[in-house]
Amino acid sequence: MDTIQDIKIPIVPSLTVAKVTRDGIVRTFPTTLLVEGDVVEMLYGDVAPCKMKLIQQESSNVPFNNILEAGQLFKPSFFSDMTSKEVYEQHIQNRGRYQFVLLETPWANSLKAALNQERPDTVIHKQAQVLRNIFLYRILFIILGLAIIINLLRFIISRNEDQLFEILVVLPIYAILPIIPLAFPLLWLIVRSFANATLLVLFETLQISKTEYEDDDEVDEFDAEAPPPTKNVHLDCGALWSKFRYLLTKFDGSSLARSTNLFESLGSTTVICSIDREGTISSPFASVDQIFFPNENEDITVLDIAEDPSTLFGVQFEDRDWDQHLSRLKPLGLNLLLNTNCGVLKGKRRAEQHRKSSSLHIRAKTKPARQSCLCRLGNEIGFTDDALKAFAKRKEIFTVAPCHPSLKQRVRNDQWEMPSMNSSIYEEVEQGRYQLLSDGNIEIILDNCSDYWNGQGLHVMSEVIMNKIYDFYENSIINDMQCIAYAYRPINVENENRIPFLMDSPSDSSEHYIILPSSPEPDQMVIFEDDDLSLPQRVRLERLKADQLEANLHDFSFDENTLTMQDKERFYQEVIQGQIFLAMATFCHQPKLDVCNFIEDLNSAGIRFVYFSPTDERESKAYAERLGLETDWNSCILLSSPDNIRDHLQDVDDIPLHVSLFAECTPEATREMIKIFQEYGEVVCCIGSALNASNTHTFAVADVSVAMEPTHTRAQTRNGLCHYDGNNGKGQSPMALGAAFTTLPCGLFMHYDTSLYALTDVIREARRLINCLRMGFAFIIGCYLSISLLLLLSYILFLPPALTGYQILWVTWIISPILAFSFLFNPHETDTMTTMTVKNKEHLKDFKRFIVYWLLRFILPILMCLLVFIGCLHYLDDNRNAHLIGFYGKNTWLKWTNKQQWIVLYSQNYTLLIFVWNIIILSSTFVHRTLSIKRFIPFKNKIWIFAIIISLLLQIVFTTISLILDPFLLFKNLPYYIYIIGFILPILFIPIQELVKMHDKKEYVRFQKRSKLEFNTKLGMHSPV
Repeated sequence: MDTIQDIKIPIVPSLTVAKVTRDGIVRTFPTTLLVEGDVVEMLYGDVAPCKMKLIQQESSNVPFNNILEAGQLFKPSFFSDMTSKEVYEQHIQNRGRYQFVLLETPWANSLKAALNQERPDTVIHKQAQVLRNIFLYRILFIILGLAIIINLLRFIISRNEDQLFEILVVLPIYAILPIIPLAFPLLWLIVRSFANATLLVLFETLQISKTEYEDDDEVDEFDAEAPPPTKNVHLDCGALWSKFRYLLTKFDGSSLARSTNLFESLGSTTVICSIDREGTISSPFASVDQIFFPNENEDITVLDIAEDPSTLFGVQFEDRDWDQHLSRLKPLGLNLLLNTNCGVLKGKRRAEQHRKSSSLHIRAKTKPARQSCLCRLGNEIGFTDDALKAFAKRKEIFTVAPCHPSLKQRVRNDQWEMPSMNSSIYEEVEQGRYQLLSDGNIEIILDNCSDYWNGQGLHVMSEVIMNKIYDFYENSIINDMQCIAYAYRPINVENENRIPFLMDSPSDSSEHYIILPSSPEPDQMVIFEDDDLSLPQRVRLERLKADQLEANLHDFSFDENTLTMQDKERFYQEVIQGQIFLAMATFCHQPKLDVCNFIEDLNSAGIRFVYFSPTDERESKAYAERLGLETDWNSCILLSSPDNIRDHLQDVDDIPLHVSLFAECTPEATREMIKIFQEYGEVVCCIGSALNASNTHTFAVADVSVAMEPTHTRAQTRNGLCHYDGNNGKGQSPMALGAAFTTLPCGLFMHYDTSLYALTDVIREARRLINCLRMGFAFIIGCYLSISLLLLLSYILFLPPALTGYQILWVTWIISPILAFSFLFNPHETDTMTTMTVKNKEHLKDFKRFIVYWLLRFILPILMCLLVFIGCLHYLDDNRNAHLIGFYGKNTWLKWTNKQQWIVLYSQNYTLLIFVWNIIILSSTFVHRTLSIKRFIPFKNKIWIFAIIISLLLQIVFTTISLILDPFLLFKNLPYYIYIIGFILPILFIPIQELVKMHDKKEYVRFQKRSKLEFNTKLGMHSPV
């Protein structure tokens, strides 16, 4: 068995692993790597990863149902046709480890879910659909109809049959050519690849960077509306270009950024839901919270403990006068330091949380609290390394009770744990004395304790103190705590002799396994009507009355000549009895560093944090309080029936959409609730464990998913995601491969020690990119509509087309995209993470308002370009007394002289140059939607400066090439004021742009206020909105 690997992997609900026998070796694998026919080792408390069949021992003749269904908890009731005695004998025979053969491949269904994703269309996609329907089915046909009608009148007036095709076909096509989305698919592919590459490289850089997250200098850290802190990192241009090129030209197999809609969904996220706890938003190791111990007069004392990385041992007592209890704490401290194998006995000091090293985890499924090492607390109590050198470990005893009565009260799977006890026999080498130190479940510890230590002496475990212990224990359990009890006993040997079979045992490798028989059945106990004790309490009272808990403190004696295996077994059975109760520790999963602040900062960004808890309401609320979530009235919903929630939303109010805590959640119910969020326009980002096999379905349902390591997988990563070296992932650890399979639907993969603020940083960048995308798209649409309107006006005036076909394609395919693409490099806005995003419903309701904005912002540049076009036609012609409009309207270009053709070409190219200059000036006002150019200076975007220079140079080259063969040198005929009108007047249009933005800002502020009011209101049908 790969014991070292088992010891390093914490057993937590967010990490689904199984012990698999392959090539004669038992190893721990993620359940996603299991295949049909694998032999899996199961312990009581394990959950079946798929349908499986028990491999029955040949010596067992007891018939029973030997099939375990997927998701079924393996516990003694599996052997329903067997008596308690038969279950006990079966457990002894298997030593707690049962072998099953898999009847199917667990991950087959998850793979189908990963490949058949059910994600809704993104906000950007739905907005694009609305615009497509408006432009392709309305505006395009309106412009086409107007162009045909206008040109039909021209044809009737001109009566030139030889220009029929040009007037009724070519010219209308010119008018609609700008708004036909010929370039959009390619532009979208480029923009999306660049945005995804930016987010992936940024996320990986944030994970690698060792700098801290800090607030901006201008931000007040005590301001509740302050944006989340950010990390100042520099993106490697080479890595960004390489990732962009890879996403653009190849299938993005390492990140699946296209199918996960990475940047579109992250930039529009309105809900972040956590579907796991241990190892994701909390440490996989439970933290000690309180120490409970008896004191004088059959009373109890409770001391609070807190994690504090700034202290020497990383943990400290919160009570200042804790040292007055040293007489009660010293035996506990010695127990904590000796009853572990984490290296503390060898002088190793650890200030961080770590797993308690014990082989008990191989034989019994234990909760995270049993795996958390408390050597740091033992050091804090005051024990030094020299004090521990006097002790030598001689034996380790594992005691389990598979038929304990307390198991009958544990109905829910997450509460089920077989009572177990870990005991160690230590010898004080110089003095030759032995001690037994134990820790374990409260039920089994109390079953084997006859006395308790109160700091002054030993006292008999009375009914009063026992009830106080159980009351504290049960109150802790319902408040999302886990409890461990601690006990000890001296082992006296006659004539101060040593125990012969323990003298030569290696200090850390000797262990003994004990399985306790069942206790008296409940129906055999006398129960009074006013008895409100729990079943374990009643069992213990019966044992007390029957004198079955008397301390077995007699001196042991051994004769080496007649010593048998039965004598050794009897010694181990007796030595664990009659122990002395010392204390009890409560544990809880504390949120990771920055998690509480992360959740608080999400509210400022208009993102609701939702936690789906598998536990009941009270336990869920207890953990939610530690997260900083609201736990008052209307703050928690029992997710027992998502259909009821749909009915409530339809018939009553929208309170379920404002709740941040759901209790009693199953994976199926969680997925349905995510779908409900999406049905009402929420964009859901799901975060969960990368090694929880049941998460794959949920990851595939959410709009975007982020996988988190619950423990180090030692995966090699690239751009924040697992990748494989060699063929079939050769060189990767099983944990890394399992994580890669589970997280196929995920857009990002977060390392175990990465702060959640990396996610807000990426969301901030995604929001910036989406804002830039929207402004760039609005700019391009404005340019394209302007070209169509310019052409229509030239048709109305019986003029040649202001722009010809190849010039239209030049602007729509080259110049406008270059300027719009530069918007993606706009600097961050200070309020990016303090504004509300639009929901994924009722898109572009105020489209008419934006059409008015377009008309106000572009009409003057259009009219000016038309004026320039007319002026060029007039001044370039020597015969200026000719009727300009009538001549070009009645005669086709075939009847124009060579000079007249050059005049039209000059006019079109100069008009194109002025139009490009106009859109360059206008682009400065599109850098930001609502802020003026004084507050959001466009020149901070160096790429935009480069883009306008490139656009001007390209246009000058384009114009030069178009007119280089001019035999008439017509440019000399243009008066200077034509140049002044063309190049100076657009600058004077900027105030009009700012006035339009001011009006848009008022509407935007009104939207923000209303959205924040709706976000913060939780009164449902009584809401003021």
